[in-house]
Amino acid sequence: MSLPPVSARAASSSRAWRLRLTRSCVLAALLLTGSHFGGEASAAFLSPSSPTTPRSQGTLHEEILRLLDSAEAFPREADWAPLGPEALTELTGLVRDPKASEPQRARAVAAMAVVAHPEATVRLQEILRPSSAPPSVRAAAALALARRTGLESVPSLTPLLADRSEAVRASVAQMLGRVGGAEARKVLEERLQLEEDREVREAIQRGLSYIEP
Repeated sequence: MSLPPVSARAASSSRAWRLRLTRSCVLAALLLTGSHFGGEASAAFLSPSSPTTPRSQGTLHEEILRLLDSAEAFPREADWAPLGPEALTELTGLVRDPKASEPQRARAVAAMAVVAHPEATVRLQEILRPSSAPPSVRAAAALALARRTGLESVPSLTPLLADRSEAVRASVAQMLGRVGGAEARKVLEERLQLEEDREVREAIQRGLSYIEP
């Protein structure tokens, strides 16, 4: 069987990379709405929530699955607050479940940004450590941590600009730009001088464009 010309293979490889990056960053695009992150600021850029309905007679696990599979992909505090802190245990289980789909695991991570449990920040930091988790899940963890802790997330997320995954690096670069501040600008400018991947460099430049001079 003959192989396609080198130029054709290169183009195909580039298209595949762009597709992987797009899939990994879909959740990132949702989480990057607005210009501020953190528990106190998050309500400022969320769309108004509809009145929260009482929990049905189903189990907590079933209610969490319903929320994760709902059309409203952006996790809202008003939807998750009624579930209480116990929701974090269920979400952690879903993230660690290899049988769960990758999009579902990423949405579970995103929900950790708004779940009412003080240990959610620690759980997100654990997901960010080098592991077998898919890039989309780790990218979602980075963005959820930024949304939950705001400027405090910058020291934890800076090392991810050198992550092995291009999707993680690109997502983190844009997130740092949304978080803003002098420290975020500094680390992005430094990474821009080192980054070799064109798509990630573009993401870093977009991140820098979000930060006011």
